[in-house]
Amino acid sequence: MSFTRQLLAVLAVAFAMSSARADTPSWWTPPISENPPSKRAVDGVNAKLEGFGGGSYWLGFARLNNASAGGMGSITAPVGDRFGFQIDALAAGHRGFFVSAGAGHAFWRDPSVGLLGAYGAIANDKRLDDTRFRLGAEGAYYYGPFSLASVAGYEESSGHFFTPLGYAPGFLAYQWQPRRGRFFDMVDISFYPTYNVKFSVGHRFVGGRHAAAFAGEALVWNFGNSAVTGFIESRVGEDDYKAVWGGVRIYLGQSDKTLIVRHREDDPMNWLKDDMFASQNSVRTGAMPLPPMAPAPTPF
Repeated sequence: MSFTRQLLAVLAVAFAMSSARADTPSWWTPPISENPPSKRAVDGVNAKLEGFGGGSYWLGFARLNNASAGGMGSITAPVGDRFGFQIDALAAGHRGFFVSAGAGHAFWRDPSVGLLGAYGAIANDKRLDDTRFRLGAEGAYYYGPFSLASVAGYEESSGHFFTPLGYAPGFLAYQWQPRRGRFFDMVDISFYPTYNVKFSVGHRFVGGRHAAAFAGEALVWNFGNSAVTGFIESRVGEDDYKAVWGGVRIYLGQSDKTLIVRHREDDPMNWLKDDMFASQNSVRTGAMPLPPMAPAPTPF
């Protein structure tokens, strides 16, 4: 059985277990926890750890060594009752090279309504010697079992190269990465069929390329203040770009909560995983005509 099928099978079991243990929320006025929801932006200092593994493919790169694996973490803390901040980090091996990233969020949030704040991030792709900066606005809206989360703004890449790929009759094929700034966005619409199961569909525009994003997450174990979930995510985008990975998340909080409440009262989204693909997304391919060869001299 392939790695992807094993992940799907494990996650399906986790979904079934979570569904069996959780009450189905009302569509319009769900009591999203047995206790009244916290009105603080962040319900105390909390953390999230994640380990993941999978693979990716893009038309502009070789099919070999497309594995990705790594870890992410977030620490979130309140600033008074209405505001909070979060620090994210990522360290991963992608296509045989190291990718690292960090981000910061500063936000206002009402857990019964939504979130609004500022976002900044920096990432480095060792393979392409590319450092990428992002600055933008972040928002979220909560409505019963539905959530909308997004971040959008400006990104700029420091990488720049030109690499010949080979010759064809009359042409030179090449890859190149421009040093330029551009708009970026990452958006997810999520649905919780139960308090402890989440499905998401979204859009990514990073490195100048579009992709659809799909994800599922389910509670596996609840240890009171802490919880463990299993997840699987995928991307399908331009130029035959696709990726799939799965893993485990560990939530370290202040109280016993369902998954939907942890997502709305504790840590906002960690968006850094897409930085593994942003640099390669900005690489372009092309071909240029070669000057005609001079005719061979006529022998005497």
